[in-house]
Amino acid sequence: MNKTYLKNDSFFDALQNNIEAAKDNATNSLLVLSSANQAVDTEKMNALLKSSSIPVIGGIFPEVIFEGKSYDQGSIIIDMEQEMKTLVIDDFSSNEAVEALLEKHLGELDPNGKTVFVFADALLDKKAMVFEELYNLFGTLPRYIGGGAGTLEFNSFPCLYTNRGMAEGSITIGICDLDTSVGVAHGWEPITEPLKVTKAEGNKIITLNWKPAMQVYQEIVEKHSGQPFDYDNFFDTTKSYPFGVSKLDSEKIVRDPYMTENDMIFTLDTIEEGSHVSVLYGNTESLLDGASKARSRAESSKEIKNLFLIDCISRVLYMGEEFSAELNKLDAQNIGFGALTLGEIANNGDSFLEVYNKTAVVCAIHDN
Repeated sequence: MNKTYLKNDSFFDALQNNIEAAKDNATNSLLVLSSANQAVDTEKMNALLKSSSIPVIGGIFPEVIFEGKSYDQGSIIIDMEQEMKTLVIDDFSSNEAVEALLEKHLGELDPNGKTVFVFADALLDKKAMVFEELYNLFGTLPRYIGGGAGTLEFNSFPCLYTNRGMAEGSITIGICDLDTSVGVAHGWEPITEPLKVTKAEGNKIITLNWKPAMQVYQEIVEKHSGQPFDYDNFFDTTKSYPFGVSKLDSEKIVRDPYMTENDMIFTLDTIEEGSHVSVLYGNTESLLDGASKARSRAESSKEIKNLFLIDCISRVLYMGEEFSAELNKLDAQNIGFGALTLGEIANNGDSFLEVYNKTAVVCAIHDN
């Protein structure tokens, strides 16, 4: 596994060279991670990706991580010796349709000991359906790692690298024989008792405890912060107060509120009606502790050759300049690569495959 960070103007030529020289260099698949400020000519990129003789998978994210630093410009190309089986999913008409597609293209694979890369358009509201069916197919036999692609403008655009070209509104999956271990943690703590989500649709929370969701949330935030709720800076106001979805025998799954309308709260990923949520709060110290836990949970008896890091861009927005301390917790040796995402995709040990928000994920790679 070889990884290269490239500035904007050299990225396309480097990717083209890597694709053309793949077989000579014993490269059998490519992982591509770009920052949101990477200039991508979609028409040229589509032609290049469609011409590739090897699988290409990845996405465009708010920022990328390379050897201990985060960058809001440039791209990372990872050459992999492992052969990868890939699939793009864009039919979300039903669970049965997703199940049939997964079974047709991936059903004959033995997932034991493999790694599954999963990248999704962050604005897609059908992610949970795909993750449910993917988990039903493979269970806990492989390790899953990936993230939500897009930008902080929350605009839809072709944000996924696939062999069909740049894709939007889709999920791309790649499975390969790569020995990894995964750790997940966040460091947010509840400041309320569980609240029942009495009405919800997809990523819209309509009522909490049978009251308009935004009214309940605003009262909690104002009481805890001692400040009036600033609707003009909703994302900035709420970055310290995410929701935590209660799960049996596991750390709460964090959900990030990003806008409100008509007393409804929109979260980055879905919250099921009937579930219970708490409003969470954290500080730099607790978040850094969460990063340390994510790294320690990825440790095993095997030597770590590389690290693939998936961390939430909102943790950067929350910690500011102190985010460098988080990267040091995740990757003290400065050997890793990764992305700052809009939703983090992983399975925590033997648990269900989840999409997280405001969470740090460490994938320790044990072979090259």
